[in-house]
Amino acid sequence: MRRARLLLTSALVLSLPFTAVLPAAGQPRSSRAGSSVEDAPTAIQTFPVLGGVGVAWAAPAGIAVDGYVVQSQRANGSWSDASKQLSASTTTWVDSHVKAGASATYRVVAVSAAGSEPSAATTATRPATDPSVGTNDVLTVDADPGGSPTWLSDEVAKQVADAPSESARALSAGNVRLTMPRLFTGPGTVTLGATGQPFVLRQNGSDCSLDGTLNIAELAYTADLQVATMSASYSGSCAGAPSVYGEIRIKSATPYAAVVVDTPRVDFGKVFAGTSRPDRSATLTNLGTTDLVLSVQPLKGGFDWQLGNSQCGTVSPGQSCTVGMSLTATYPTDYRQTVEILDGTPRGTRHLLFSASVYDRPETPRSITIDATYSGVDLSWTPGSWGNAAPVGFVVKKSVDGIDTTFNLAPGQTHWTEPRTAASRPVTYTMWAVNEFESSLESARFSPTPVGQQIAAFVAPSSGGTAVLGSLAVPQASQVVPVENAPAGDAPEVASAPNGIDLAYVLADGLWTRRNGIDTLVRPGTGIADPAWSPDGTRIAFTAGTCVDVLTLSDAAVVRVGCDLDHPIWYADNHSLIVQDSSLAGAPLIRVEAAEQGTRIATIAGSEGATRATLSPTGNVLAYVPEGSLGQVAFLSPNGGSATIADFGFTQGTSIAGLEWDTVGRQLAVLTRRDGRDVLESFKAGDFLAGGGQEFGAPLYNTTTERISDFAWQGHNVVIGDTPAGLGPDVSIPFDTSTVDGEPTQCILDGNFLGTCTSPFTASGLSSGSHVLQIQPATTGTYSATATRIFTVR
Repeated sequence: MRRARLLLTSALVLSLPFTAVLPAAGQPRSSRAGSSVEDAPTAIQTFPVLGGVGVAWAAPAGIAVDGYVVQSQRANGSWSDASKQLSASTTTWVDSHVKAGASATYRVVAVSAAGSEPSAATTATRPATDPSVGTNDVLTVDADPGGSPTWLSDEVAKQVADAPSESARALSAGNVRLTMPRLFTGPGTVTLGATGQPFVLRQNGSDCSLDGTLNIAELAYTADLQVATMSASYSGSCAGAPSVYGEIRIKSATPYAAVVVDTPRVDFGKVFAGTSRPDRSATLTNLGTTDLVLSVQPLKGGFDWQLGNSQCGTVSPGQSCTVGMSLTATYPTDYRQTVEILDGTPRGTRHLLFSASVYDRPETPRSITIDATYSGVDLSWTPGSWGNAAPVGFVVKKSVDGIDTTFNLAPGQTHWTEPRTAASRPVTYTMWAVNEFESSLESARFSPTPVGQQIAAFVAPSSGGTAVLGSLAVPQASQVVPVENAPAGDAPEVASAPNGIDLAYVLADGLWTRRNGIDTLVRPGTGIADPAWSPDGTRIAFTAGTCVDVLTLSDAAVVRVGCDLDHPIWYADNHSLIVQDSSLAGAPLIRVEAAEQGTRIATIAGSEGATRATLSPTGNVLAYVPEGSLGQVAFLSPNGGSATIADFGFTQGTSIAGLEWDTVGRQLAVLTRRDGRDVLESFKAGDFLAGGGQEFGAPLYNTTTERISDFAWQGHNVVIGDTPAGLGPDVSIPFDTSTVDGEPTQCILDGNFLGTCTSPFTASGLSSGSHVLQIQPATTGTYSATATRIFTVR
């Protein structure tokens, strides 16, 4: 029966006018047994509305409702209906009857068949005067990007779009979007962040949750929860943005202040130490609606910085002012200077950051030397300081006939080579260093000295590999200068032609010549070694197995001088050879005719055990390494006798791998080898044989990364033509000066200086017997090559 009565009551409620069936004031409708706060509306709050007070709530969680009634509390504490029954989908209501300046307390009751509990009560006060609706519609971001790094930028964006949802409200304009609670209860200060209300700032695709405050000065909503008018400001910090301010104006009559800086971080860029940079400036624009006084504060420290043209003061809306700064850079370092500006905005202070990278030029390379060979130029130097910047490298500039060519080199490189330019074209070189900012001053100009001599050498990597022909500058080489189209091979040998330019060399496939830069295989075959040019340049002697042969270059004809012979050396008469004879006890050096089955002329007494023998350009001294000796070089006349020994006192493990005279006969190049180091020593043999000490000059070349297979000292020289085996008392001996550029020559006969001479050399009334003719270029740089011919008068 109780259930039927309840159903009847429910039917009556639906059929009668709403005000006639409500329970007595202050009483909710009949509650079902077991009802709880879950049956009541939640989250009740008030919000300001133009001409009234708004009430908002959330649906109860425990029941399905048919609608809602908003009740207000009377003065005696009882409750009465303030609204009619609202639909179940309605969650807001506006009380337009509350008087201006009056307060009211509200609660919301859900209407349902099962009854409900009333919500909690909330009180609101309608402002005495509603805020004025105006035309200011703007969102601002004041990030002060000149103060500290931030991903935000200053922005003043107008035409705000208002988009409320069930739980939040999004305001957007320009690149700015603010997401906040859907409703605020009215003006006041709201805490934002983890302990307060959520507030998300988004700009240019990035966002952060603000920790700080929202200060609402004026606020009113419309009945459909759009913002009718709003004046507020926010401040705080969020990820990567330690200090953010902003203004919110929506249909507001309240003015706002906003300053935007065109370049809050002004970079002077790269500046030389010791130089000045004139004013660079930033422009500040008042994009607010009120005058602002922009006051530039004095600099704090940084005496290298000076405030320049700063025309700030009172700045009207839409107007701008500039702040200038100049720099006198003293030291190489990174410069920073912050300018503080008092601006009258809610932030109060903003900053401009001026910066510069002050650096030194790199130093010009030092100790620049230029070595030249027949084949190329070698420039070497010592790097200087790179300054306070990363090194980029070096630049070499070559100038020929008024045309400049530059070559860029790595920063770790201290040598540079290139093929030699034709001698008739003057060449100069300059160079400089470059760091990541600037170049050093250019070096002085260097011109390679005309090349008169060099050392040709086959050089291989000490780690293993093929030996390649290169050239070494004299008197001291920094590195091997590449030879264009250089030959290469395993364990090659090389010999210089008497003109000091052409070469003969041996590879695995035979005997080659290089004349005028052209390589020719002149004797194919294996087992060839020890090439040696005849003094007149027409023949080459060589070892073939255990025999010695002579090749005539004009027709490639070969004659066999004899066997059990090796290491041929041409005697200065151009008709005989000095060879080592292994058929004799002690394998001494002998002299033999350079002809088919040549007649043995003489055994050179005192030459037993001679290895690596070489004859001086003057034809009067043999140098060799005594077999089994350690660090000794012997000097002996080609006529035999007692050898003069130079004992260099080399330590155990040091070997002498080669000997070679210079083009004059004063120095002896001694190739020593020890512990992976090859050194071409320059022994002053002429001074030693004249009674001086055992003195070495600066090493010609010193390397731990290369192995010198063989070498030949070259020098532009006169070539004396062939002379018959026997001449009469009146002689005429032709000679060729083409390789010394046809310059004047001087002749010496039997040690007597005859002065300048021309080809052919002539003399009359010579006595019978052996004579020695020496011809030298009159001047060839710092040396005088010597060509020697021994001839016999009958």
